[in-house]
Amino acid sequence: MRAPSSLRLRIVLAALAALTLGGVIAGTVMVTAIAHDGRSAVDRDLTARAESLARRLVEPRMGNFGGPPPDGDLGTERLLAGSGTFVQIARDDQVVVQAGDVPDKPPAVPTTDGLSTVRIGGHSWRALTVTLDPASHVRLQVLSSLAPVEARVARIRGIVLLVGLLALGVTALAAWGFTTLAVRPLARLRQGAASVSDTSDLSVRLADDDGPEEVRSLASDLNQMLARLQASTDATRRFAADAGHELRTPLTSLQANLDALLRNPDLPEAQRRALLAEMAAEQGRMVHLLEGLQALARGEAAEALAREDVELAEVVDAAVFSARRRHPSTTFELGDEDGEVLVHGWGDGLRRIVDNLLDNAALHGRPGGLVQVSVGRENGHALLAVDDDGPGVPAAERPRLLEPFARGEAMTSPGTGLGLAIVA
Repeated sequence: MRAPSSLRLRIVLAALAALTLGGVIAGTVMVTAIAHDGRSAVDRDLTARAESLARRLVEPRMGNFGGPPPDGDLGTERLLAGSGTFVQIARDDQVVVQAGDVPDKPPAVPTTDGLSTVRIGGHSWRALTVTLDPASHVRLQVLSSLAPVEARVARIRGIVLLVGLLALGVTALAAWGFTTLAVRPLARLRQGAASVSDTSDLSVRLADDDGPEEVRSLASDLNQMLARLQASTDATRRFAADAGHELRTPLTSLQANLDALLRNPDLPEAQRRALLAEMAAEQGRMVHLLEGLQALARGEAAEALAREDVELAEVVDAAVFSARRRHPSTTFELGDEDGEVLVHGWGDGLRRIVDNLLDNAALHGRPGGLVQVSVGRENGHALLAVDDDGPGVPAAERPRLLEPFARGEAMTSPGTGLGLAIVA
């Protein structure tokens, strides 16, 4: 069976199922207790009547059965008539006296004493058998109909069923109304998510201060997801815009050189080689620029990337080893590690930071100079320092150099202006 798709309906059905289960258990216990009390009352009445009859029928002095009256009168007609109770006295398995509301086909008097339940004419009777005279095998049996008890139990059962059905109806209405109030924050959350989907505006944030804790937590998680999606989308748009803008010049230069080669098939070899070299340089510049733009886009979308604990000293050690091969004329000195420095972040991004800082120091520092690298902790934070012995950057220009494609005014070394922006 397929479950209902509505959360409200599921909650209502769950409430009804719980109430039904509790009602069935409580109703069963109550009806069983009432039936037990009714049978116990019948048993007490049978015991009292049997004791009264036994005292009348047994001779007080001799202690034995004196026999029934000649006319069979037990003196209990007024007590037994119309009460649903009758009495049998048997001698040697032969019934000698019957009085009271005797049914058409009364059962035989059992040979054992005690209480029992018998069926007479399709109805249940409660019976008590006692021995009056063991020597002559005289036994007294008093029987009382359980019809009043069964009728009372049936009436109580009907009342319980009716009350249960009414309670289910009231509970269904109340649960539907209360559930409507309870899921209202979810409905508002759904409307907010739908508006984001319809407008494609990832800057919209859902209200995370309304409703129960579970709804607020869900809204907070959705807002974090929207923030990551917005960062990733903005980075993609930024990458597309920057790539289109920065690649236009080298592509135009490439096109011009290709046109020159096509229009001048007899161009001297030296000029042809110069054009090809220039084209190769432009192609290399474009590849380097695309790599930088890609790294910049990934850095701007770093919130959407998986994080982990990274040992910063190991990242720096590997980056310095690689930088020495890329810049053999520069001396890189790695200071002593100050214990373990763990950083919870994007491992590839951290490596890109160190590589860009080392390349920046080697390219824009003093030619053949010294670059000192250290890793440690300061005020509870990880500290990475890369220091070259070049002329440095004027303080007024430093903030601008953290923007994409920004370069120092006195900068003469090659570059795309993306290194520090990627680091930032």
